[in-house]
Amino acid sequence: MDRKKELLWRAYLVMFFFVVATGAILFKVFKISFIERDKWRQKGEVNVKWKVVDADRGNIYAEEGNLLSTSLQFFEVRMDMKVISDKDFNDGVDSLAYFLANFDERYIRKKTKDQWIKDLKSARKKENRYFFIARSLDIDAYNRLKMAPILRLGQYKGGLVKDRYGKRIKPYGELASRTIGVDRENADNVGLEGYFDRFLRGERDQRLMKRLPNNFGEKDVWVPVFDPSENGIKTGDDIYTTINIDMQDIVHNELLKVLKKHNAEGGVAILMEVGTGAIKAMTNLTRAADSSYYEMYNMGIGRLSEPGSTMKLATMLAAMEDGMTNLDTVIDLNYGVKRFADRIIRDSEMHGRKVATMAQLFEMSSNVGVATIANDLYNSRDGRNLWVKRLKQFGLNETTGIDVIGEASPKIKDPIKDKQKWYGTTIPWMAHGYELMETPLQILNFYNAVANDGKMMKPYLVSEIRKGDEVVKKFEPVVLKNQIAKPENIKRAQQLLEGVVLRGTARNIASEFVTMAGKTGTARTNYANKTDYARYNASFCGYFPAEHPMYSLIVVVYDPKGVFYGGYVAGPVFKNIAERVYSLKTKQVRSLNESIYAATSVPGPAAGYTPDIKFVLDYLNINYKDESGQPFSILDPSANAVLLEERNIKRSTVPNVKDMGARDAIYLLENAGLKVTLAGVGRVRKQSVPPGAAAKGQHIVLYLN
Repeated sequence: MDRKKELLWRAYLVMFFFVVATGAILFKVFKISFIERDKWRQKGEVNVKWKVVDADRGNIYAEEGNLLSTSLQFFEVRMDMKVISDKDFNDGVDSLAYFLANFDERYIRKKTKDQWIKDLKSARKKENRYFFIARSLDIDAYNRLKMAPILRLGQYKGGLVKDRYGKRIKPYGELASRTIGVDRENADNVGLEGYFDRFLRGERDQRLMKRLPNNFGEKDVWVPVFDPSENGIKTGDDIYTTINIDMQDIVHNELLKVLKKHNAEGGVAILMEVGTGAIKAMTNLTRAADSSYYEMYNMGIGRLSEPGSTMKLATMLAAMEDGMTNLDTVIDLNYGVKRFADRIIRDSEMHGRKVATMAQLFEMSSNVGVATIANDLYNSRDGRNLWVKRLKQFGLNETTGIDVIGEASPKIKDPIKDKQKWYGTTIPWMAHGYELMETPLQILNFYNAVANDGKMMKPYLVSEIRKGDEVVKKFEPVVLKNQIAKPENIKRAQQLLEGVVLRGTARNIASEFVTMAGKTGTARTNYANKTDYARYNASFCGYFPAEHPMYSLIVVVYDPKGVFYGGYVAGPVFKNIAERVYSLKTKQVRSLNESIYAATSVPGPAAGYTPDIKFVLDYLNINYKDESGQPFSILDPSANAVLLEERNIKRSTVPNVKDMGARDAIYLLENAGLKVTLAGVGRVRKQSVPPGAAAKGQHIVLYLN
């Protein structure tokens, strides 16, 4: 073969191979693009990508820095069986199964060692890349689990796959739970969690995630490529509330006690700082199917109801604004029964009085008297407009604007817009708290304005928003109305509220430790249905101390069984909260009997527990001589000196408890086997069974003043 033909043959051979290779490539392209398109499209989906993740949610704090709500970090652990070598798996599977079988059952489903070996080997055989091990692991449990055989080799050799997530926790449980709110996936958040969600949620971040194939029914399983702790996880802002955890505890537990005592449907108690509108405590308790009480719904801001007699303050203040400024003005009560249009209004107690002054009828909570005042002033075409104008002047037609989602709007009839629903009885019925709807917070805010000399504040729950130590936003008190009524009429309204506690329907709650002012409320909720079991809401709204108000407070008990009057159901709760909060706030030393004060004025005879008396005398720097030597003593002043003398208490006989406070007297008498009933408040002035009588099984009445 000549050289020319040899070169041509080689060129043709090379060209042939190029043609074949090109054909093969084109065929492969065709096959991939058309024949196997779906297969390769599925395989070609992104397995690693950046995904948006939420920052760690910020904390919610009480005013003293106590944690009210926080996100604790938890872990879910799985295994990628495909990355583990045969040697590592076979060497460690037995030890791993033993480890898991003996791990804390709170995190890992209980299985025997043999069951774990079977499941691990089955997952290995199927090359399961997302085999479930445990969930809800706290950091300590996770750190223990990741040191298990095989797993201790890490993500790339031991197949450790972890998912870190936050879980919202309330360290104080039910305390202010509904006010704090709930952070929920795929649902609206409520309470402070909802209202301040954009601050608590913080800025979203990106994290590199990988998709795990062959997940045996698991769809779209994405796990972090890197340990989240390797990168700084962003956090949301922290919320600092106005809630005082000690006051919240007092309010919660005092309300809970009365709800249990009266088997009530539920109840609300809200404590607010008079001068600022800061909410210091808010409790909403509802009876569950098991008869326990839980924070299920924020009734304080969201539940509308007819307020009943607490509305009478607005009626009296409106009347004073329109000229009835003399509290001694005599009003016809008609013995507690009176017809208005085609309906009859009755007083709750048949007092038998023909007339009473404005102050007296308010103190006795006369429905007839208040309805008469309103009917005479406002039950005319022009009067109806003036009446509604006054209610708007007092802010009773508007929401308070508190920083929690879900505040209900008041329902007050308009004589023009609601003409079809306006009757001849509407004014007298509205005057004593019916045919209109308010939330407990809205009534409280009105009373708070009266306590604050007419200045209406916006209730608020958050004082600051912080990012670390930096203050992002500070919330100052907001004035809604500078003056809801003339100053002189506000002073008269304050006198009326003080009179209710001193002489009226709340005289049973008068305290020797803190002065109070307020109004009882008893509202029948199903009065339209005369055949049904009568249901009532019992309430008390007011403030303390009466002379220099620090806090306003409303207590509402829904559908108490048995006794239902506001003065006897809600009133004692108000008193207990007021005494405890006032003592907490002022650090006041409370004697067991009367207040003991220093200087040359030494108290008269008083008796009580010796260590308590000595503690008070020492605290006040009063010199005294102790000649008692007994657990109980009598305090005897003589020439400006104080002598502690023995009060001899004998067993099996009725002790002498004269001049003692109620607590010490009850302690001694009940220890002696007597049943005790109290009448009045203060120190014991008289006991129905004389000292020295046989004690066992006796019933004794203590008369206090």
